[in-house]
Amino acid sequence: MKKLFSFSLAVTTLLLGGLLFAPSCKKVWHATNPTPSNFKLLGYTKIITKTMVAPIMYIPAVTETYSFGYDGNNRLSQILYATNDSNMKKLGLLDLRITFDYSADSIIKTIYNLKAANIVEQDTFIQNAYGQIIFGNFLKERHTYTYAGSLLASQTDTYLDSGTTVSGTSFFTSDNKDFLHQAFNGSLTATFPNIGIRPDITPAFPQRDSILSYPLTVVWNTFDPYISTTTHNSVGVDGVDQTDILTGYHSNGATVDAYDANGIFVRTGYFPAGLYTTKFFQIYDFFDDRVGDYMQLQSFTTYGVNIYHESHLVKQMTSTYDTTFVTYNIDAQSKITQTQVLIKDIKGNSTSIIYKLTYDTN
Repeated sequence: MKKLFSFSLAVTTLLLGGLLFAPSCKKVWHATNPTPSNFKLLGYTKIITKTMVAPIMYIPAVTETYSFGYDGNNRLSQILYATNDSNMKKLGLLDLRITFDYSADSIIKTIYNLKAANIVEQDTFIQNAYGQIIFGNFLKERHTYTYAGSLLASQTDTYLDSGTTVSGTSFFTSDNKDFLHQAFNGSLTATFPNIGIRPDITPAFPQRDSILSYPLTVVWNTFDPYISTTTHNSVGVDGVDQTDILTGYHSNGATVDAYDANGIFVRTGYFPAGLYTTKFFQIYDFFDDRVGDYMQLQSFTTYGVNIYHESHLVKQMTSTYDTTFVTYNIDAQSKITQTQVLIKDIKGNSTSIIYKLTYDTN
């Protein structure tokens, strides 16, 4: 989730000749002990510790706290958020109030800065008739979802902070209502605006926006980790097609630029790292899904609802770049009281995340 899983997570099969196989998820037996319905998640503390070995770097631990409020229909209505993150301190965003307002098929999420008493961001989510999120519109990104029954079937991630948009679509495969793997075909699509930026050679004209003349020359740069450049000529030669496709992309960040014969440039488009060719999922056969599942926690704070309705708790996620291990502490009332996450990348860097959950009874 790019934002999901900023998770900024995403994924049915489009996989490279069928040569990749997911780990076995055969069910041996099912525990029938979900958390009783009269328990409600009151909040959690999240402790993030990073260890960097490539390059060697000291990063102080970050603590975040989330406190939840609910409306009369038992829907999430408010999150009070606080952190000691130095990066958030630089932005003046140490204490936030996040509200969720429900109207017909829409959820309006508003983020307030409690220190400055201003609105930081407002996002809009659209639900289908089954209450599933099908569209998420954030400040600089959009996410579109389709479903096969209760589980995600596909996710399209679009980034549009510059006017130029860049998007990629990934697919989920599932088995017995549990995710098996995420697949991405390595294609990014850039869509260019009708206007570009005039070269800075005419200081008498402060307005630098100018109409583009087709065709365009498009330049893609990917970072893997070294820069790799791909150039496409004569894009939009008919003056209609304003899109271009890069194939073979994976994992790391990418940028796209374009310019016409008059030297008018579009604003650079960006696509962040994290969308892998494939990601495999493993689950705990004997633990039914419940509040506190790692993916569910990320979805809940992003959308106000859970978009990952797998049948069992996620145990491990493995991509070409990193592996995520998840363990849970479950009490005698079947509540998850602690979720421990360890993420290790291929360079040896690791991130430890500990969620300590508290509950209230209705």
